[in-house]
Amino acid sequence: MKKIALVGKPNSGKSSLFNFITGLNQKIGNYSGVTVEKKSGKYLGHSIVDLPGMRSIHAVSPEEKISKQAILGMLHTQSPIVYVANGMQLEDSLVMFSEIADLQIPMALVINFKDDLAKHKINIDTVSLENQLGCPVVLTNARSGEGLADLESIVSKDAFKVPNAICRSLFDQFSDHGISNNYVQHLEVEPNDTDFERIEFQKRQKIIASIIGRSTDKQDVKAYLERSKKWDKYLLHPIYGLIIFLAVMFVVFQAVFSFASYPMDWIDAGMSQLSAWAGELIPAGWLQSFVSDALIQGIGGVVIFIPQIAILFFLLGVLEHTGYLSRISFISDAFLRKFGLSGKSVIPLMSSWACSIPAIMSTRVIDDPRERMAVIMASPLMTCSARLPVYTILIAVIFPQNDAYFFGVQGLALLSLYLLGVVATLGVAWLVNKRTSAPSNPFWSLELPVYRFPNWRNILINVYQKTKSFVVEAGKVILAISIILWVLSTNGPKDEAFLKNELTKLEQTDQTGEVSMASVSLEYSYLGYLGKVIEPTIRPLGYDWKIGIALLSSFAAREVFVGTLSTIYSIGSEEESTILERLKREKNKETGLARFNFATAISLLLFYVFAMQCMSTLAIVRKETGQWEYAIYQFLFMLVLAYGFAFLAYQLLS
Repeated sequence: MKKIALVGKPNSGKSSLFNFITGLNQKIGNYSGVTVEKKSGKYLGHSIVDLPGMRSIHAVSPEEKISKQAILGMLHTQSPIVYVANGMQLEDSLVMFSEIADLQIPMALVINFKDDLAKHKINIDTVSLENQLGCPVVLTNARSGEGLADLESIVSKDAFKVPNAICRSLFDQFSDHGISNNYVQHLEVEPNDTDFERIEFQKRQKIIASIIGRSTDKQDVKAYLERSKKWDKYLLHPIYGLIIFLAVMFVVFQAVFSFASYPMDWIDAGMSQLSAWAGELIPAGWLQSFVSDALIQGIGGVVIFIPQIAILFFLLGVLEHTGYLSRISFISDAFLRKFGLSGKSVIPLMSSWACSIPAIMSTRVIDDPRERMAVIMASPLMTCSARLPVYTILIAVIFPQNDAYFFGVQGLALLSLYLLGVVATLGVAWLVNKRTSAPSNPFWSLELPVYRFPNWRNILINVYQKTKSFVVEAGKVILAISIILWVLSTNGPKDEAFLKNELTKLEQTDQTGEVSMASVSLEYSYLGYLGKVIEPTIRPLGYDWKIGIALLSSFAAREVFVGTLSTIYSIGSEEESTILERLKREKNKETGLARFNFATAISLLLFYVFAMQCMSTLAIVRKETGQWEYAIYQFLFMLVLAYGFAFLAYQLLS
């Protein structure tokens, strides 16, 4: 069994080829010590690795450096390389091919987009090209599989060949620059000699242009590119382009926010029904509670995010495959530069309005490690959909509904919270970008690919892999914390006789008839005691131990805040109107005034704007950064930020 590497430039169709020949027989992981994604699979009994796309062997981004190191490693083992080139941009693709050819590694050249070549009547003489390059050449269409029989023949017969050295003599000519005439050593030490690299690139361009000229009867792709230029007149226009961009982002955001709500509701209802069935089938006791309340609900807390993740990555795949994703980066780049970010950050940031989990996963499109870290650390401050139940309840408590106008105070309050999240996100991103020790690549190049129809097979495989990655990796952490919260909330130092006695006392003194064994059990559970322990800490914010329990419980997910209050206040229903009336009636026993007054409600709203109340996000931050330290630092930083703003709001307004 051989180890074969797929190498190519971005937008060459390399990943499409990989997905076609491996199908779902893939493994997704991270390279050792870094968070760059690694894809490997099986093809004809051999191990095949899809290396990250690179623009040159003189790599600068983490992904390109990984690809370069892998290629240099294959030099010593003489493992073969399948180089994938964009047939419609052949000269550009073969320049990097020549850089790898000079390493003298067995190779085969796959020229992709055979259908586009035929459509534009561009004929490539593969025999002539093979003779000049010295290695097998195959024309393919990775979307349909056309031409892959020739690639299969090369792999099965081990027909890879060491290509002709194209430009190695250049290093001897410029040895006075202090550059070793050993090409491999030159690449390993990565000399910072831009003049040399410019001269090298120009010479390679001339050689490749000459080779292509002798191998094709037409290399005029102006007609092919003209269609993209016509579209770009509108899509990159300073006014029209911005309007289209905002419209596209609205559709993406609305799709993730709205379309996902239906399957999420079905999953939620299904898990509730499954929990009820478990309660009926399993005899009453700790096992019943564990299965129905901890295990099933914990699994539900994982799978409920699947629709959002799948829809987001499906839409991102469509935007990427059509070529518009690069245009989005171009349009937003100028504004984001003011905060130390680039246009590649716009998709993860705006996706955070739906959910920060898939948004953080989508930061893999960002090349610069420092920028990627800034977006990961800041994006949870964007107002995700999980905050909405908290926002709507608390806003309704302090602002009465005004039906006289379409735009009322409640809508303005909700808009203000969204805008505050945006300002906080950009501010924290700027701060992290300035303070982080992560390496930075200040140079950002953007390749605008031609517009084309999406490769649906490739998109769906990518959606499957991303969703699977979340369920397997982050799901383990989410389930573990769910079980811990269940243990704390269902166990306590007091026995059942004590709890029944307390319930009797409350029923005799309570005038509302709104007490229950569930609320008493929660109060005297370990979680309840923990709420009372932190009460002195949160009292300056206007909170009591009951709100403290809700804060602790909502660490599982922000929206749990409403359900926890429902249990504490024994409402028996999570209908907004019922909870709303109960919150309005709740009194502060010390002052006799409303517990959820204007100052307390504003304090809570600000706390949830800034606090990291989502274990799922922490799990995915750990997964994407590879270290718990970043997740813990993010949690503590946002907690301090939330406490500070909530404290100031309550003290100034009360």
